[in-house]
Amino acid sequence: LTYTIKKHLTMLAKALLYLALVSTSFGFTAYNRFVIQKRCALISSSAKVANRAELSQKEFQLEELEDREECETELWLNDDGTITIGKSNGPKIKEYRGDWHILETATEEDRPFRMRLSRTYEAGCHTGRNQVGDIIYTLTREFHGNVEMVGDSISVSGRMHGIDDGSLLDCELGYFTMIDAVASEGIEGEK
Repeated sequence: LTYTIKKHLTMLAKALLYLALVSTSFGFTAYNRFVIQKRCALISSSAKVANRAELSQKEFQLEELEDREECETELWLNDDGTITIGKSNGPKIKEYRGDWHILETATEEDRPFRMRLSRTYEAGCHTGRNQVGDIIYTLTREFHGNVEMVGDSISVSGRMHGIDDGSLLDCELGYFTMIDAVASEGIEGEK
């Protein structure tokens, strides 16, 4: 009889401890973090290391988020590893150059998609005395991401990197997403 009572009391104590842990903010947070990590693991399992042929010659909508600034740009990943840029809602681009590749032996953690994009912008104008004049500057960004299928569309998402001018170190500057524009919208842009 005492063994059965001890067994039931132990089970009751474990149940009460579990309820106390889950109902406290720490326990609730820890439980949710566990559930979120499990769900993210299930979602991220759709990521894959793609090959060049799957991405080449597709029109993508590049969405960049750096600091509080957002920008959308049409771009094409060309067979020869170069990039063609189309329309953008960001600052007017005077000239650009870019390249891309896939690290064929990389894993998801390595973010196998790589793209480097240098854009030159021109701002200001010289209209008379005491004017600043034209300002020309070039920004280079590197994009490291994972390739996923979202429905029938290819999506690439990850982090943007750049060189900090002061320390000359590679820094994460923001986030990006590239979505196969034709598959997702059915509208093809002009190169």
